Amino acid sequence: MANDNTAGPEGLNEQITTADPVVVESPSPVQELFPQPSAKPESPDKPEIQKPAPAPEAVSQTSTESPVTPNSGVGIEGEFNVWEGRYSFKNFFGRIVFRILLTIAWIVLAVRAWGRSEVAPGSDQLVRVVAVITGIALLAYWLYLGWQVLMARMGHYYRLTNRRLFVSTGLFRRRRDQVELLSVKDVYTRQPSLFHRWFSVGTVVVESSEQKYPITYLTGVDDPKAVMDLVWHCARAEREGKAVQVDSV
Repeated sequence: MANDNTAGPEGLNEQITTADPVVVESPSPVQELFPQPSAKPESPDKPEIQKPAPAPEAVSQTSTESPVTPNSGVGIEGEFNVWEGRYSFKNFFGRIVFRILLTIAWIVLAVRAWGRSEVAPGSDQLVRVVAVITGIALLAYWLYLGWQVLMARMGHYYRLTNRRLFVSTGLFRRRRDQVELLSVKDVYTRQPSLFHRWFSVGTVVVESSEQKYPITYLTGVDDPKAVMDLVWHCARAEREGKAVQVDSV
């Protein structure tokens, strides 16, 4: 009986010990189940944290494309405006000064014609006719200058992007040309007189490997040296960027 009693507790201990792993093992799948629902609410959080990551790329694209928005219908992905220009108004400074001098001379002639009528009326009549004719000619001369300014300012428009150069010429018959910066071979300026150098105006000449129109002129631009450096810098950056992409592929 004593043996049975001693064996009984050992058997109970064995049952307890054998039951203990069962008790330990039974919560393990429960513990494995609980983390899963707790991880599920976190899993949607991770995409929410990851979704804002591409947002800066979208913002960067809109920021790069924002300068192109004024020129809808023109532009490719990753292209943005670098410089815009027109025929500089400073090109007309000399012509304006010359017409002002002619106007002053005509005013002196008009004062002589209509200011002293009491002396030699016959000669004053001739001076008046000359003053009228020269006044009409001077007015037409000023109107012609205004027409030149309108045709030059509105008929010449230049736009440089990081990939292309656009040249628009003509007021009524508009012509638009483009030059890919990858094809640019040389860029230089032309300033034919001291006047152009003093007032920092001139023409930028762009030579490219285009077969139909290999030479492009940016006529009468302001600060042509800066425009030349800008075109060459963008062309070189475009060539180096394409070379890196080709090597990486």
